[in-house]
Amino acid sequence: MSWMKTVKSRVMGTMANFYWDIGVDLGTSNTLLLLNERGIVVDEPTIVARLKKKRWTGLSAPKWAGNKIVAYGYKAKEMLNREPAQIEVVSPIKNGIISDLEALEALVSYYLKLIYEIPSRYPKIFKPRVIVSVPGSITDVQKRAVKSVFLTSGASEVVLIEGLVLAAVGVGLPAKKNSGTMIVDVGGGKTEVGVISMGGVVVGKGIKSSSGDFDVAIINYIRMKYSLLIGQTTAERAKIELGNVGEPNKSLKEMVIRGRDLETGLPKSVKINENEIREAVMFEVQKLIKLIKEELDETPPELMDDILKRGIVMVGNGSKLHGLDRLVEKETKITTQRADEAGLCIIKGCGQLMEDRYLLESIRLVTG
Repeated sequence: MSWMKTVKSRVMGTMANFYWDIGVDLGTSNTLLLLNERGIVVDEPTIVARLKKKRWTGLSAPKWAGNKIVAYGYKAKEMLNREPAQIEVVSPIKNGIISDLEALEALVSYYLKLIYEIPSRYPKIFKPRVIVSVPGSITDVQKRAVKSVFLTSGASEVVLIEGLVLAAVGVGLPAKKNSGTMIVDVGGGKTEVGVISMGGVVVGKGIKSSSGDFDVAIINYIRMKYSLLIGQTTAERAKIELGNVGEPNKSLKEMVIRGRDLETGLPKSVKINENEIREAVMFEVQKLIKLIKEELDETPPELMDDILKRGIVMVGNGSKLHGLDRLVEKETKITTQRADEAGLCIIKGCGQLMEDRYLLESIRLVTG
């Protein structure tokens, strides 16, 4: 029987040269695609711009053949809040859940077509196999929706793995061992906290508070304090340049933001500093810290020793908020560190699973 396994593995290895293995981090704010031979080939916002659907019906209504996509990714994001009346900019995923199936199918099909235009040593004549990151809190119906999107777009096999498990693999933690590791994933539309052991999630929970909510909190704060309405792009820029929830600096950073005065309706400029941004986002940050404490309270005592030794690992682009890791460490009394290239940990985990098929099969047995 051993020779049959050897022959089968060689045949499968030969066939693997004729299709792509693709890892996908399908996030609320960004979509990343990784090829086993080429690394990350797509890193763009999860946004599409399309023509608006005609609202009227009847004999006089024009024929409608579906929503025509105008732009994808960065080009669509540049149109956000600047688009003409006949175009709408849509984010097909909200809080980690598919909100617009048609838009997501168009986006995924577009990226897969781009991948097949990449030159390779062997012709890719078979459909690709895909590993997709999904939140641990989604239902079976939502999982089937994710699978159907990729199967409709041309994939032959779709493997769904929880994002926390992929993040643990991506940062180099021993996912297969019976030792606990706490991962905090602060994404663009959700925050997930879980304890990983033996390739699965022992305890885990997610909330909708995320880095996107930091932007909304800044918009509301500026509106209430200065009676100034700013856009999401401006709020995101203020968060990146001034965001600091750690110890305040002696010399405060400042920046000028511009928007519309709600009293007069005219353009207006104000100068804000990092203390104001800290005050604006602190309520959302406290939600995150509360979630971490709740998961620590639910963690089995046998795994607590491992968490105290390894500490808490933070991943996701939202964890880049300056001082967030130090604040979590102060509140939980557990060593906390932000992973290197925190926004790429999940997609790196996809890449490692594609290289190590035995690890992939063992994790599939646990995650189902």
